[in-house]
Amino acid sequence: MADDYVKHEVSIKIALYSHDGNKVLVMVYPLREGLHGLPGGHLEDGELPDQALIRELNEEVGISLDVFEKKSFFLRNGDEGSVILAYTATAPADIVLNPPDPAFEYAVWMTTDEVEAIQHMSIEYKQLVAENWPNK
Repeated sequence: MADDYVKHEVSIKIALYSHDGNKVLVMVYPLREGLHGLPGGHLEDGELPDQALIRELNEEVGISLDVFEKKSFFLRNGDEGSVILAYTATAPADIVLNPPDPAFEYAVWMTTDEVEAIQHMSIEYKQLVAENWPNK
């Protein structure tokens, strides 16, 4: 009976908006043919989701964030995908982003129109961004 269940990987993602509500931070993966995403990643063994979020923001974009809001969870890529724990927060748009390896991944601030125009981004990520966009 246990074989009837699908084992889901658990990840965290954050829609990080600029304080003025005009932009959101989007990850760019130059080696992956136009793929875009949101900051975040997988939980490590024994790690709590909030700890994973703090660690991933530091690893991916070199920033520290103390205040964030848990939003919801969803399955990325349908029944066979990852369980994504969703967060939102705001940060100054002029915050210094310091990605450890920009040839592999880096983050850019994008407007709502720019996010909507991305062709290679999970629809679930786009929904998270759109549904929580401040001042909309």
